[in-house]
Amino acid sequence: MGDGSQPRVMLVAGVHGAELPSQIAATNLINHLKGKKIKGTIYIIPFAIPHNTASSVRINNGTDPDRVAHENGTPLNNINKVSVNSNITLLADFHSAQPNDIPGRNCILYYPKNPKSNELAGYIGNKTGSPLMEVGPYPGVLSTVSNRNGIPSVVCEVLSPHNKTDQSSIDLSYQYMLAFLEYSGVYNNN
Repeated sequence: MGDGSQPRVMLVAGVHGAELPSQIAATNLINHLKGKKIKGTIYIIPFAIPHNTASSVRINNGTDPDRVAHENGTPLNNINKVSVNSNITLLADFHSAQPNDIPGRNCILYYPKNPKSNELAGYIGNKTGSPLMEVGPYPGVLSTVSNRNGIPSVVCEVLSPHNKTDQSSIDLSYQYMLAFLEYSGVYNNN
């Protein structure tokens, strides 16, 4: 969406097909943005791995897709290549965390080696009241790969059991998305 100019931002949802709130929020955001004034370009991927969403599974070809984004030919590696080739300036990856799992709560995960990732996470966290956490030590997480490629990136998590959702988790994921767009300067909902 937009005119192709900078800033160019990307929102990704559906990396894990069983994590529903962000996928619903992303489709709601697409509908909301139709006809709105956009200052730059917004790429929205509501279903990063569509067959996983259709099957309501988190695993892709026997592995967690958000642990192998650094491996050529994987779905998230392909998204990463598109983001680099499209000169994306910011990227946010939207997930849901199961209760009693890691991170097991609403939060914004940032990459500690990139101050812009921390700044972006702080902005979204302040807007939504969600705490910040450092992203885990996994080299194949989409946001980690993006940050290492010079694209400031965060992961936005809402608390929701897999294959279930409620309106509050959809709404929070949507608020994360709006805060991300506001931070980037590409769209302001006010």
